[in-house]
Amino acid sequence: MNPHETHVEDLIGRALVPYSDRPDADGVARLVDDLITRGATLYAEVAALPGDRRTELTRSALAEWSYFVDAGPTGRGDHANWNHARALARILRNLASALGEQPSRAR
Repeated sequence: MNPHETHVEDLIGRALVPYSDRPDADGVARLVDDLITRGATLYAEVAALPGDRRTELTRSALAEWSYFVDAGPTGRGDHANWNHARALARILRNLASALGEQPSRAR
C-alpha cells in the first residue's frame, strides 16, 4: 500500500466518524487544516489529468473542492466546522478515487 493512500484514508476516517466520536474544537480545526493541505495536492494532481480521464464525479469533485475551501463552513460554531470537515473528507475521497486510489466508501 502506498503511504500516500494511507494518509488520505486516515484523514477521511478521522472526519467520517459518528458525531459522538468527533474530536474537540481544536481537533476539528486541525483536521480541517490537514484536509485542506492534503486536498490541495490531490486537487492539483486531479486537475492535471487529461480530460478523457475525468468523469462527471471527478469534474464535480474539482468544482466542489474549490467552492468548499473558498466558502469555509456554512455557519458558526463547532457543529458548522465539523460539518465542513466531513464535506471536505467526502470530496477528498472522490478526488483520491479519480487518481486510482480506493479509500473506503463504507462511512
